[in-house]
Amino acid sequence: MSTVCFAPLRSKPARKDRERIDIRLRPEQKEEIEKAAAIKDLTTTDFIIQTAVSKARETIHNHETWLLDRVDSEIFAKALLEPAILEPEMAQLAKEYKERFLKS
Repeated sequence: MSTVCFAPLRSKPARKDRERIDIRLRPEQKEEIEKAAAIKDLTTTDFIIQTAVSKARETIHNHETWLLDRVDSEIFAKALLEPAILEPEMAQLAKEYKERFLKS
């Protein structure tokens, strides 16, 4: 009589370095995404990730960056280099504002 040994079942290792997002799409949206992924020779998942990350970075950059034309950038630089002198009443109001709202 022969003995048969079975190795313990192992589940797939957990991917702790990944997160999951579930989305619901209309059928036509899914078809368009799948078509675009195929055109780029990517899996649907890779296409969605690349596109979403790219748009996320663009959105963050646009939110965190000021883009001034030449005239506005010169006005801005001048204001930094030569700050306006406040009239005494405005200086007092600014001081009161700082004391009231900007206390740490």
